[in-house]
Amino acid sequence: MLALALVIVSAGYYFYSLPTKNILGRALVMMFVSDSDDHVNLISEWEKLDLSVEMTDNCVGENSAKSSVCASKYIRRALSRANELNKPLLLLADKKSSQSLLASIAKIDAKQIAALILLQAKAGDNISENITVPKTLVVSDLNDSAENVLAARQLASEIRGKSQWVWSTMLGGNDNGLISHPVLPHMVSFLIDGKMNPAYQVEFNAESRWQHPIVNNDKFFEKHELVETRQVDKDIRRILRAFYAYDLNLLKQWPLNNYKAFNLIKYRDSLPESKRGRFAVFSNRKGHKFYLDLQRYAKYQPEFVIAIDDEDNLYRMTSFYKTKRYYSWEQGGPSRDMLYSQSLGAFIHFQIPPPAHMELPYLQYSSILFESIEFTDQDPYQGIDGLSDAAFDVLTMNCIPCHSINGVGGAAYHLDYLTIKPQPGFAQPLLSYPEDVLDNFFFNQTATAQLIGVNPNYVEENAGKELKTWLLAK
Repeated sequence: MLALALVIVSAGYYFYSLPTKNILGRALVMMFVSDSDDHVNLISEWEKLDLSVEMTDNCVGENSAKSSVCASKYIRRALSRANELNKPLLLLADKKSSQSLLASIAKIDAKQIAALILLQAKAGDNISENITVPKTLVVSDLNDSAENVLAARQLASEIRGKSQWVWSTMLGGNDNGLISHPVLPHMVSFLIDGKMNPAYQVEFNAESRWQHPIVNNDKFFEKHELVETRQVDKDIRRILRAFYAYDLNLLKQWPLNNYKAFNLIKYRDSLPESKRGRFAVFSNRKGHKFYLDLQRYAKYQPEFVIAIDDEDNLYRMTSFYKTKRYYSWEQGGPSRDMLYSQSLGAFIHFQIPPPAHMELPYLQYSSILFESIEFTDQDPYQGIDGLSDAAFDVLTMNCIPCHSINGVGGAAYHLDYLTIKPQPGFAQPLLSYPEDVLDNFFFNQTATAQLIGVNPNYVEENAGKELKTWLLAK
């Protein structure tokens, strides 16, 4: 049976009459838009995903109270229809309608609403303190102003602060705006019941899951007397740009004014004398292990950044990636659906920038575990001798964090994006690699990294030659 489309006399309101429960589809979506004439063609596109759409532009106006009353009227009408057919109701608002919709929610039992979809929230959008908010999707345009993108993330944070489920995301590449973005109806399908195009399933699961990370930086904050607030400097901006190098527009979500840091030296000095030491030893969630010689680095005032602006859980700054193989030298790898997570978490920073030859690969020194921090006077590098300063720095700052040698160092791995459990593809001890593998590691980094699908770890050629000779002689 074909759906019979009827246009209601009320100006700007499109009501598509569907006489049976089955024809209504999986859900009813009530859209509040600034100009419904511009979006009539969307109806058929959403129907392809078994979604019924009703649309109005009557609730846009300068008078926010009047707009809210208008929105409430249409929501109640849509609720009555959805309840009659036993289908979930979702509410969608564009940039000009978002505040009137948020205000109208205060007048309606939020339990009756399956989800809210807010497109391009703007500065000033907020929710009443005493209301419950349904499941919410906040979508920003990658090309929107920094002010509006920031406002959207802050609105999502406000909803999250009410212990409500929220997913804040960004879309781009569509000249006709977010409401006609081809990915948007798939996101709505995901909100309803997860039944959707498999091409989006893993990505949506990953991004929405990390809006509410299962890990946090709370252990650092418990030592509140060691947490200091300072202005974001150029080094922190550089680290964040490197983390979001795949799309720098994502940084619009934060003003990057202030950060909170955990002072590593003050922490050491607060411990009993028996637990202090020259070397700081710590690990991260990806199996890296780090050794920081404080005799060299203390004067640069090392610290762990644990919050940026109002973002107090840096695990929300998470990106995702896939790999082709477990190891570059042999076939075999994860399934095509396997996705890994890469979180910023607490990361190392120096209040005084160290000289270039002492700079650390900062993104590697991230997701630091508070409980792993300890101090010792035992030199972890005491068995490493006969190397030039340049080769020693490459080995200790670039290699050992991932690969162990004589029991010193890490065994880095990838993390499953849902469980953050270690996955196959562990970094092997350095002395276990044959000569041809070392050649590829030191002299053919780009091609070797591409075999796995990760970024190369560049090594200066002379240092690589020296390290290879040194390792093979062990």
